[in-house]
Amino acid sequence: MLDKTFPAKYREMVISKHNVSFGTCPHHLLPVIYRISLAYIPTNKVLGLSKLSRMARLMARAPILQEDLTHELCRTLHIELESQGAAVYVEGLHLCMASRGVGAHEARLVTSAVRGVFLDELATREEFIKLVTASHPPLL
Repeated sequence: MLDKTFPAKYREMVISKHNVSFGTCPHHLLPVIYRISLAYIPTNKVLGLSKLSRMARLMARAPILQEDLTHELCRTLHIELESQGAAVYVEGLHLCMASRGVGAHEARLVTSAVRGVFLDELATREEFIKLVTASHPPLL
């Protein structure tokens, strides 16, 4: 999936935001609905845009902790694309929380991960968070 790249002409942030993906809670085997936003700053190559959404959906499908999913997506964008940096922001509606126990119907788990320039430069990280949380549509 990450083989379809094109030469990078620019060094600005590339963001794919609000990708809705469906997964499974590994503890309770109940559905999780994710909204995943991914970003990277290219060095030499850019990924075909549909590949970002496809990667998010594919990796979220496995029974995986949201925290692990977030970090694995970020690592993949940073290492495999040899990017200057990568950032991932994930909002999850965990039906295990909504349907059992505390009955937290409105609660969302938010996780994020950053690598490279997103980790080293506060302004870059803040720009990413501002862009992915602005005009944030409801998850359901």
